[in-house]
Amino acid sequence: MDNMKIRDLIIIGAGPAGITAGIYAKNFGIDCLIISEEIGGLLNGSYKIDNYPGIFDITGKELLEKFKTHRKYLGIPSKNERVGKITKNKDNFEIISENEKYEAKSIILAFGTQAKKLEIKNIDKFENKGVYYQSGNNASLFKGKIIVVVGGANSAAMKATVFAKDARKVYLIYRKDKLRADKIWVDKIKQFKNIEVIYNANIAEVKGNKKLEEIILDNGKELKANSLFVEAGSVPNTELIKDLRVKTNEFGYIEVEKNQATNIEGIFAAGDITTGSNGFRQIITACAEGAIAALGAFNHLKKK
Repeated sequence: MDNMKIRDLIIIGAGPAGITAGIYAKNFGIDCLIISEEIGGLLNGSYKIDNYPGIFDITGKELLEKFKTHRKYLGIPSKNERVGKITKNKDNFEIISENEKYEAKSIILAFGTQAKKLEIKNIDKFENKGVYYQSGNNASLFKGKIIVVVGGANSAAMKATVFAKDARKVYLIYRKDKLRADKIWVDKIKQFKNIEVIYNANIAEVKGNKKLEEIILDNGKELKANSLFVEAGSVPNTELIKDLRVKTNEFGYIEVEKNQATNIEGIFAAGDITTGSNGFRQIITACAEGAIAALGAFNHLKKK
């Protein structure tokens, strides 16, 4: 039984950071285990990836399949379970999931972020009934529909262009007067006549009967809509670390050293959940942090 064995390292999270940490840990000869309720994290909602060196013009799910194949090729042990609690005893860490209890000499926290929820009147009423958060829904399902996307970064701009290929109309709502998205995506938006960008506006209310039908903006404008996709950023998943007293910044991101170590000896963190990589949360930086965290754990274990 796993709960009778003390592993060298347990990695919590199976997105780019967690899987990369597992790959490097395996290559270092570390007895490791990856535990995660969901495999891939935000990769599952990425429509197209064009900035990962050597691998481009693919969806997040396609890139994830490559990651999973690599993990399987190396034979990295993994468990698809939700971790409910992490505690520290005298020498090791205890990880309690919905099915098992595990113990490890070190851990890497790589459970990423979750979609930021917006304070919009009635929005909870329509979640998955026209309102979606960082969803990987098939764009072809919305052919001929009116789609609203809220957000101004790459993910929002990308989603707008993907939907515009089949949708009747796409509104992109952003609270500032200029999109934050990279120029490549801003230029692509301009190529679609059915994309309308509405600046300096927020969604105040959503309406409908059984499904979403209308969106009210804080400037008074009313939009008919079949679906609303919220791409307004992410917030860290830090519920698990409250009892561990892992240090975070004012926004809840885990503070890390250059070797991805936290303020608690034996605990490392990698990926979107950290303050690392100058706050540049990308697939490639998550992978880099995962590799560095594995090296940090390796050097830590050599001292034990």
